[in-house]
Amino acid sequence: MNHRHVLAAAALTLTAALTGCQPGTAPRPVAVPPPPASSPAGPGQPAPGGSAAQSIGVTDPHAGRAAGAELGEASHVPATSIAALPAPAGKGAQPRGTQAPVVFHGPRDRKRIALTFDSNMTDSMLRKLAAGQVKSYANTAVVDELQRTRTPATFFLAGKWVEAYPALTRRIAADPGFELASHSWAHEGFRAGCYGLGTIARDGMAADVERSFQVLGRFTDHPSRYFRFPGGCYDKAALAAIAPVGCTVVEYDDVSGDAFGSDPRRIAADTVAQARPGSIVVLHITEANAPKTAQALPSIIKQLRDRGFQLVTLGDLLS
Repeated sequence: MNHRHVLAAAALTLTAALTGCQPGTAPRPVAVPPPPASSPAGPGQPAPGGSAAQSIGVTDPHAGRAAGAELGEASHVPATSIAALPAPAGKGAQPRGTQAPVVFHGPRDRKRIALTFDSNMTDSMLRKLAAGQVKSYANTAVVDELQRTRTPATFFLAGKWVEAYPALTRRIAADPGFELASHSWAHEGFRAGCYGLGTIARDGMAADVERSFQVLGRFTDHPSRYFRFPGGCYDKAALAAIAPVGCTVVEYDDVSGDAFGSDPRRIAADTVAQARPGSIVVLHITEANAPKTAQALPSIIKQLRDRGFQLVTLGDLLS
């Protein structure tokens, strides 16, 4: 088989995987309720100023929608097919096929700190939200406080959280002081034993992360290529599995303790006590799981600034 035929075969394989059908067959219909009117642009629809991109589909035969977000796992698209996609762009982008570097903090020689906010969202959380068992997993008060104090921040958003809260995602994306990054699509563990999260299959890891970046691309034409593993959990196998995505993995060295924390004063005190030049602080925007973040934030921002720290986006910290 010559080079041209190899490329054609690879393109056919990728198209089949993305559309959920085998070569030579019609796409399988999926009976799911239509998304709500406020949901983000559908697969393949570009963000303002962006270009359309073919979207990775869902493989779960029971996939549907809950609370405005799609259920199920991303299709297990072959890593070789993902590597053949256009070169990634934006801060943190790496050549496809390159093992992602892992960053825990920025330069220690400047008093700059990045506040980062994770949005967790699993299928179980979506079902609780749809059933009315949980009021909200979106803490808009966090965004209010950041904008009131003109504090730059980076948001690691899970794809299913984005689909459930498109209006808040658009608000975050529209603020030039904020930066969007990926926290996976399905928010499953990338290694076993990760805080009770289910474990995503290794051959589905690259597709999950790639889909999360595609979801972010519906809201902005300049998303970063920073990725944070759910729970911060990973191993060498996970790093190798996501190499086709072409991203930079971002961990943290300042754990706020806001996840399930009940005392905003303690959250603020712990965050400030760990702060060093170049620190990356991890906080959350999932209100039901981190209910006191907004209350702790004013003290965190004030104390850090009083100590001479400049609060910047992750991209600025690492540039």
